[in-house]
Amino acid sequence: MSKTGKKVKITKRVVDLADPKKSPYIIWDKELPGFGLRVAANGRKAYIVSYRVGVGRGAKQRRVSIAGSNTMTCEMARKEAQVYLANARLGEDRREEIDAAAKAKADITVAKAIEIWHAEAAHRNRRTGKARDPRNIRNEMSRMDAHLIPAIGNKKLRELTRRDVELLRDDITAGRTAVIQKTKKHGVRRATGGTGTAKRTMVSFKSVLAYMKDIGFVDQNVAANLRLAPDGKKERYLSVAEAHRLGKCLDEWEQMDRRVTGITIIRLLLMTGARTKEIEELKWSEIDFDRSFFRFEETKSGRSIRPISPQVLAILKGLPRLHPTWVFLNNAGTGPYCGTQAVWRLVREEAGLPDVRKHDLRHSFASFALANGLSLPVIGTLLGHSRPETTQRYAHLSDRHAMEAAKSVGLAVMNALEGRE
Repeated sequence: MSKTGKKVKITKRVVDLADPKKSPYIIWDKELPGFGLRVAANGRKAYIVSYRVGVGRGAKQRRVSIAGSNTMTCEMARKEAQVYLANARLGEDRREEIDAAAKAKADITVAKAIEIWHAEAAHRNRRTGKARDPRNIRNEMSRMDAHLIPAIGNKKLRELTRRDVELLRDDITAGRTAVIQKTKKHGVRRATGGTGTAKRTMVSFKSVLAYMKDIGFVDQNVAANLRLAPDGKKERYLSVAEAHRLGKCLDEWEQMDRRVTGITIIRLLLMTGARTKEIEELKWSEIDFDRSFFRFEETKSGRSIRPISPQVLAILKGLPRLHPTWVFLNNAGTGPYCGTQAVWRLVREEAGLPDVRKHDLRHSFASFALANGLSLPVIGTLLGHSRPETTQRYAHLSDRHAMEAAKSVGLAVMNALEGRE
């Protein structure tokens, strides 16, 4: 096989048989002018393409490397060379485009990476591909805007190190990134930081970096497997006395016609164990009045069918149908209600429950269910858990009730042994 002068069709066999010489040389393809294989003195082989950009005397001569023969097949390289040559005939230099794209990747900042992630990937769950709640996305962006972008937003993404991320995590945890931001015309947002904020911010940022790795902007995710402390939020369970105080407060607000929609939703959250979004965005079509079921079309764990009590059904039957779709309407009457959190802040203070989060109503539902002898699998069904291990978080409550039962039985046996009634 001639390796100089005479052209041959470049095939895998030609590539494999191309032995190195004292000086580098090129094998040109006879079927695609400008396409060749360069063989270096050290034995490295690379596909190349030679072309002129445009026509006439002013046309620029270019010879560029496409890829190493160990990373691309000769047929793939041939197709890539065809693209180079076609662009050149149109006066376009593909290499310049590639170089510009590479420079753009090298110059991209952390803030720009977050912007790209928000536009292209934030709306889908990375693991399942399901659409994400826009409110959660807004919360994620708000945290990164407050704590992350001011600290490292101008840093080039490719220069970001594991140590940078660890220091930022520690700064957020310690409250060193706290900031007061202007929001609406007369509104402010106080971003204080803390352990929980650090955890949630870093989880979001790990997703950003994972996406940047997927699309080739970085070679590795420097936040992967980053150690995150628990957010410090403890699950809170209402006692019977506390639930009574809350119920009394809800009754008083209803009698005074104060925030009736929010009050009704809070009552249903405790009586069903449902998530806030599931009740706020409840549709009439999702209520099976005949069989006493919720048939949620979309929840955190997918479609969900849950039994509801006669008491809950009576509340739902008594609600006015103000909209063909939504059970609870926003103030404009155009969509679902979204003001429960604001109402809950006021109600919990008045009820003397300042440390109780709205989501703790769901935990309290599980606690009352266990106290009434329901098993964890049944409670999982009522809560809409798709995985049994999720319900296991309440196992310690079951142990607590079993301990109380053991004390009661032990006392009864002791009384019997000592002849006491």
